[in-house]
Amino acid sequence: MAPRLDPETKTLTLAVTDLLEARMLRSLGFANRGGFERMWLGQAIHSRYQEQALERDGSYQREVAILVELEHEGWTVKITGRADGVRKEKDGSLVVEEIKSVRRGSQLPPPTKELYERQAQLYAWMLSEVRGEEVRPELVLIEIGSDAIERLEVEPPGKGLILSVQRRISQLIHQQIERQAARETRQQAAEHLTFPFPELRPGQEEILAAAGTALEHGDHLLLQAATGIGKTIATLYPALRYCLAHDKRLFVLTAKNLQQEMAGRVVEMLNQFAAFHSLRLRAKSRMCANDQLICHEDYCPYAKDYYAKLHNSGVIEELLSSYTTLEPDAVFFHSREAEVCPFEVSLELARETQVLICDYNYVFAPWVQLTEFAEPADLSDVVLVIDEIHNLVGRGRDYYSPQLAAETARRAALALRLGGEPLHFEMESLCLQLARLIESSVEEALEGWPADHEAIEGQLPESALWKLRPRFDRAFVEYLEHQRDTRSFSAEDPFVDLYFSFLKLLQGLVLGSGDAFSHCLERRTYARPGQPAGAALKILCKDPSRFLNKILSKVHCAIGLSATLSPPEFYRDLLGFEAGRTAAVEIPNPFPATHRRVVIDAQVATTYRQRSENYPVIARRLAAFSEAVPGNCLALFPSYRFLTEVVEQMPVHSKRILIQRRADGEQERQEILDTLRNALEGDVLVLAVAGGVFAEGVDYPGEMLKAVAVVGPCLPAVSLDQELLKRYYDERFDKGFEYAFVVPGMTRVVQAAGRLLRSPDDTGVIALFDKRFLRSPYRQHLPGDWLPERGPRGLVAEPSTAAEEFFRSASWITEESPPEALGEAHDPAASKGNEGGSGASSEGASEATGEG
Repeated sequence: MAPRLDPETKTLTLAVTDLLEARMLRSLGFANRGGFERMWLGQAIHSRYQEQALERDGSYQREVAILVELEHEGWTVKITGRADGVRKEKDGSLVVEEIKSVRRGSQLPPPTKELYERQAQLYAWMLSEVRGEEVRPELVLIEIGSDAIERLEVEPPGKGLILSVQRRISQLIHQQIERQAARETRQQAAEHLTFPFPELRPGQEEILAAAGTALEHGDHLLLQAATGIGKTIATLYPALRYCLAHDKRLFVLTAKNLQQEMAGRVVEMLNQFAAFHSLRLRAKSRMCANDQLICHEDYCPYAKDYYAKLHNSGVIEELLSSYTTLEPDAVFFHSREAEVCPFEVSLELARETQVLICDYNYVFAPWVQLTEFAEPADLSDVVLVIDEIHNLVGRGRDYYSPQLAAETARRAALALRLGGEPLHFEMESLCLQLARLIESSVEEALEGWPADHEAIEGQLPESALWKLRPRFDRAFVEYLEHQRDTRSFSAEDPFVDLYFSFLKLLQGLVLGSGDAFSHCLERRTYARPGQPAGAALKILCKDPSRFLNKILSKVHCAIGLSATLSPPEFYRDLLGFEAGRTAAVEIPNPFPATHRRVVIDAQVATTYRQRSENYPVIARRLAAFSEAVPGNCLALFPSYRFLTEVVEQMPVHSKRILIQRRADGEQERQEILDTLRNALEGDVLVLAVAGGVFAEGVDYPGEMLKAVAVVGPCLPAVSLDQELLKRYYDERFDKGFEYAFVVPGMTRVVQAAGRLLRSPDDTGVIALFDKRFLRSPYRQHLPGDWLPERGPRGLVAEPSTAAEEFFRSASWITEESPPEALGEAHDPAASKGNEGGSGASSEGASEATGEG
């Protein structure tokens, strides 16, 4: 919690860490700052020690909340903290414990020891003030790996401590008064902030009103609006104005890199008086200034003496004074010049900025979220704007669905065998033991099932897994010590990867109880992206709402945006929004229906059983359709396999065919987009998968795209996961198949179609290849503005004929609807509308979700 100052009541609220002098914090080494691996170990060690203390000592209390209130220079100062442990000695005296985990055989450096002792003294002083009796501070040092305990008596708090606290409070009051002046400047800017375009587009007035109401009342909003009408800027404008006026922080969350870039440009456009700072947070791997991602002082010059260099260089102050819009490239450049870690500098800056643009992970993913969102967080000063929020359902499930493959353990064992030391051989044996446990558990669970049956819901070997935990903890610590001694750290370490996959699974066993979770045992016959073949254990989170709600229930307001939020109760409930606090608003599509033609090809079928006989028919009809379009076309398929089968039977074609491959990286994707941009004659047909980088978030401005074809409703593949979701949704909503398969599939369809028409004067054809679009429940999820009076049947036609007729008669459109009349000039940041969000690649997915 950052210090909070209320000038009206002259109240300053602080945390214990705020009372620590900057010189103490700078003395900490980079590696001692934490990191998720040290945090997990520390939490486990703390918890184990506290549980044992509770069992043996009836007077013991853990995580004791303390609040001290005092008067200082006319101010009321409230200091909050949480002591690790409090116990009573036999003589009745009180002892407050400060628990720290330490490396095996290491001595605490004097500056670090001083810091820890000061924390213990502060808690002893606070507890003494509250309880009115003397309290003795004590350091409890627990050795990682062995759990050996050393108790160090700490000098009781005296007058020196009180004087240092008073000095520190004086400094903080002065700092907060300066910050208050900056807040008043931002409030004045809010009063004069204007919408950055001369007129509103159709639909934007309704968005401004809905967002404004949610912000004023501290409610949540799920906003569905067509792609291209400018919903992002129409949301960010009132959100930013409100945050500046009421001293809130605005977090703009996206799922794609380019959406972040666009959001950044919109925020910069709204910073009309240079009154606030905004920061775009880039993933750690892309902010590493070292040759390889090893965050250790011995290997990275940007980690060595981090705090001292950070203070001496003044890089934070330099960046804040030089830029109001803090882009990753600028942060990287200045940090590298100062020889400090660019990613860590980004995190330092994140605490100083009023607007932060980042991936969902930094707020919702438990392993990588920013510290201000970790429990017990006070988020009453936070406003969230969540772009393409329909993606958060799947992301949320993934955050709490850990898995552990036997192949991961075997790879670690193979890598360890190459080490050649006795330690390596012991660890190899441990990894193989885990691999065999996974394999035997899977084989036992699937005994009697056909060989091609890949997965089953069942009981994981929990007891055996927990028994292995202490051995893995000890091995991990010994391994790190060996690497430290031999300077043999590596950027990608199979054992470290295995260890944290193992910990995530165990953490999932703790969290994953109840109907919202299923335990699965799998034998994968072939490798999938991010998943090796072979036996694996998995915990499936079917409903992440209670975890997402821990964030959403605490923030002042959350506004979720998407072109596809139907049915709204599905998204509201699965995302953890409170029903009584959440409004769902749908903005009618303002674009003229005459600017598009939607056609359904009812002559083809794409169900799994009918695909093989329909591949040649689809190939012929899709080729004819793209030939009839005087411009570039995008065709999207349910899977790579489906795409490949159709491509192999595609007839000779006048258009250049570009194909998305499963193994494509960022460079290959960018080459396809560049080809589309430069295809002046409109001679390109792109074949890609629905739900991928070419189908959601990416923008195709101007004449870059004239038609989109979607082959089938693009349902998720049948799997144990989807069947378990279906069963869960049946029990909760009585709509199992619809919610598990149709909703995500049709969301992909509508998102793909949204790539085409992104401004009022765009024209194009949307072709849907499958007769299922005419049947329930698929037809219920077609946008209402697509449908004629006759309903879906009125869209049935041969796609190539429909395209020829539409483009032959569409020349009048641009003459009747000049761009300036429809507001195309709204957004200088993009040639198609002021949407403020587009992207073609996933940010942070490799840190937590594996989405790439």
